Amino acid sequence: MPHDYNKEAFGRIGNDGSNPLCEVYCSLVVLELAIKDYFYTPDNANSWKTGHRIIDWLTSDLNESSLGNQLDNKLAALHCTDRNGDQAMVSPNRYPDLRYLRHEHDFPGTSTDAGLGDVMDIIQDIQDRLKMRGIID
Repeated sequence: MPHDYNKEAFGRIGNDGSNPLCEVYCSLVVLELAIKDYFYTPDNANSWKTGHRIIDWLTSDLNESSLGNQLDNKLAALHCTDRNGDQAMVSPNRYPDLRYLRHEHDFPGTSTDAGLGDVMDIIQDIQDRLKMRGIID
């Protein structure tokens, strides 16, 4: 079940260079869809991966523990607003928490563009590795 349209759209938005948060978030959406598409088989309804558990899929299903752990650490270093309105760290297996990023522009002493750049560096390494393995386009 390829989601080529979605991957292309989010990839284009994420790569336009306008904002590091958009770049990271859209790149994670593309990565999530690519991994889900890779594992999905039409004859096995249970093959569709649910949730946003990119870290788990990298470490357990794709045997890329090192990259998964690096992404885990970099995402967990970012601050966001939790469900109660309090400051929390981004939950690595729930990257949509990034929608509520607490950026230093609004919340001094929290997440920075440099921190987002660190996450993007790991995402690029993951994309490169999974491309080499033929898992993503």
